[in-house]
Amino acid sequence: MLTVLTVFEVQQRILNSLNSTRTEVETIPASTSMGRAAAEVITAPEMVPSFARSTMDGYAVRSADTFGASESIPALLKLKGSVLMGEEPPGVLEPGEAMQIPTGGMIPSGSDSVVMVEYSEILGDQAAIYRPVAPFENLIRVGDDFQKGDIVIPAGRLIRSQDVGILSALGFLKLKVYSKPRVIIFSTGDEIILPQEEPRSGQIRDINGSSLAAQVTESGGEPEYRGIFPDQEEGLKKAVLESLDDADLILISGGSSVGERDVAVKVIDALPGGGVFFHGVSMRPGKPVIYGMSGGKPVFGLSGNPVSALFSFLLFARPILRTMQGLPPFPPFIPFVEALLDTNLSSPGGREDYVRVSLHQEPNGEDIVLARPVFGGAGLLSTMVKGDGYFVIPRDVEGIAEGSPIKVFLF
Repeated sequence: MLTVLTVFEVQQRILNSLNSTRTEVETIPASTSMGRAAAEVITAPEMVPSFARSTMDGYAVRSADTFGASESIPALLKLKGSVLMGEEPPGVLEPGEAMQIPTGGMIPSGSDSVVMVEYSEILGDQAAIYRPVAPFENLIRVGDDFQKGDIVIPAGRLIRSQDVGILSALGFLKLKVYSKPRVIIFSTGDEIILPQEEPRSGQIRDINGSSLAAQVTESGGEPEYRGIFPDQEEGLKKAVLESLDDADLILISGGSSVGERDVAVKVIDALPGGGVFFHGVSMRPGKPVIYGMSGGKPVFGLSGNPVSALFSFLLFARPILRTMQGLPPFPPFIPFVEALLDTNLSSPGGREDYVRVSLHQEPNGEDIVLARPVFGGAGLLSTMVKGDGYFVIPRDVEGIAEGSPIKVFLF
């Protein structure tokens, strides 16, 4: 029988059971570290940039030599050569001198700013400056990006494209990261067949195997799909036991309710060194989720209904995968859109309701986003495919009126 807990209670029980479990640390090329979780602190071994450089095409000058310059009375500075890309300047800039410089060129000693080429011209052996510049204008100084010893990437940071770039700038060719958690996925059900098979009457192709594998990949894990098992306890139990040595997390799709043929709870409860921690969450969709452990390894029993399975993974399995990779279990920022509900919507109350919505704007061009519920049960994946995101109706709310502001979390 289901013992129904709140979403928050379930999340806390799961996190408390993990004991800060982490996957092993591995060293990979920094160029391929996108999307991986850093397992070490990266500090800048040098100043970035290591030399002052121009951000504009123009002339390197002493800013004091340009004060008072205008189109009618330009500052005339002696032209002292040109800076070439990738080379040091051909000398030191003295008062009353200017040096031609390209974007990215090294600022010569003695200068402290760059005049844009648009506000200057060459008159014989002189540069005419038609607009004054302030000290350090149009240039990047030594260490403006990072000072030596600065923390560039903290441990536990999910590596982004810009992080890969700064690793290259600092000369880091390798990076220590947490290895991808290995997630083994089982589908169950006498009516389930492989996607490549042609269903007979009463059969359906497996949806959850591939969609859960995709969610695992999105969450930084390494999925392994081990096929479909009939609604028989012994066969499934044997397969799960054989997978324990290979997995950091196990997902069983289907058989999580309380019917006679729903065997997942029996299998999980019979696993050595653990058993079922809870069965049931006060949410819709996703109520009949099961969580247990075996030898310190988490095992989930998820609903066979695809929408229920996807939401259960999002709320309960993803935090585990993040924790295993040294990340906070819940992202500090989740992309969302503030919108207005475009219809009255009721909710049964007593459980959190996760409502899928599509977003649109009125054709009159007003900058108002409207959210339209995508109606359908937990067995209809179209509510996720057609939806742009979801919002949550709290347990103690029985409905939301048309025009109410809501926060839509984007898929």
